[in-house]
Amino acid sequence: MSFSKMTYHSVFLSPNPVWTFVILLSMAFVFPESHGSPYSNIPPDITSPDSLHTDTVTDSVKSLNFKEKVKRTGNFLYRFIKNFDDYDTDYITPNYYNYTAMLQNTNFYQLYQLRATSADGQTQTLKLSPSPTLKIGPYFGWRWIFLGYTFDVSHLRKAVKTTEFNLSLYSSMLGCDLVYIRNTGDFTIKRVTGFDETVSQAVTGRNFSGLDAYTASLNAYYVFNHRHFSFPAAFAQSTVQRKSCGSWILGVSYAHQKVKFDYRRLPYELVGTGDDGPLIDELKVNNINYRTYNINGGYAYNWAFAPNFLFSVSLTPQIGFKQAKGEKLSGESLWFSVRNFKFDFITRTGLVWNNSRWFAGASFISHILAYNKEAFSMTNMVNYLNIYAGFSFHRKRQYRNK
Repeated sequence: MSFSKMTYHSVFLSPNPVWTFVILLSMAFVFPESHGSPYSNIPPDITSPDSLHTDTVTDSVKSLNFKEKVKRTGNFLYRFIKNFDDYDTDYITPNYYNYTAMLQNTNFYQLYQLRATSADGQTQTLKLSPSPTLKIGPYFGWRWIFLGYTFDVSHLRKAVKTTEFNLSLYSSMLGCDLVYIRNTGDFTIKRVTGFDETVSQAVTGRNFSGLDAYTASLNAYYVFNHRHFSFPAAFAQSTVQRKSCGSWILGVSYAHQKVKFDYRRLPYELVGTGDDGPLIDELKVNNINYRTYNINGGYAYNWAFAPNFLFSVSLTPQIGFKQAKGEKLSGESLWFSVRNFKFDFITRTGLVWNNSRWFAGASFISHILAYNKEAFSMTNMVNYLNIYAGFSFHRKRQYRNK
């Protein structure tokens, strides 16, 4: 992986993306501590026939106990895994096939908005965005694992200084989103407000190399009505939603953002020479570094509006604890340091046609990560638009006669 070019990875695991956790859990059950008998500290008389007989019986008992524990652990793991696919077949049609092949187009768009208000009430906004990307590539799935790689076809002759990784896991009960993005100085000024109209027109569309940004977020959630509502039907193509249904969602998330902003690299129309430009001091921030720990809850609805068709939408607000730090470019003491509660959002929308064998559709996923304060705010919007088509094959044994 090279950080000088756009690289993109996307993984969908659906359903039952829990094998690592299951293996670790099973080790705790299968390999418990051995405490021995209360007389285990008394060395046996190895010359005594009774001692040999006792040791044989003890070994047999231990072997039976071990096998019984393995059996109980196996039953527990089986029930645990089955719960991830525990759904009502009147509402959800299971996946009949072992393998899936798909071609997907992914469009990635990110926008940073920096906004500040001066002491005299003047408000200015800078909207900066890395180059949008258009990617296409193959995907291949085996049961609950769905892997693929998309190639950036919009910048074949241009090195884009962005590294982006996206991982989504969908099962009927649990889900997870992982986003990692690193932008190193390849931005475009999309819009500025709070300046003269002539200034705004002059700088819009200009390149800006003074922003280095790092974004990492992890979100895990639980679907309450998972027996009747299926996220995989809308976003992983592994099941089919037959009847319209919704569900409440509850989860936790963590996000970390770091931004290095060199305002001196902005166009001359904004900064002038020295301090004579129209840019207010409150926007002259050097470093922004904050973490959030959120609890999120929302509602999702699958609308089966026609045979084999599904429209899905979900909105999940997040409220959490934020810790942020920043400093002025001059190196003065920290001018804001907050620990407060703020809101972020995750939005999902999907439209899919799936007859259990062939499928096609589109999905839109948006993450909004924001820091807000009276004098300064930063909003980071991460958006994915996927368009895909594919088919499933090699029918599972239990469905071959149906």
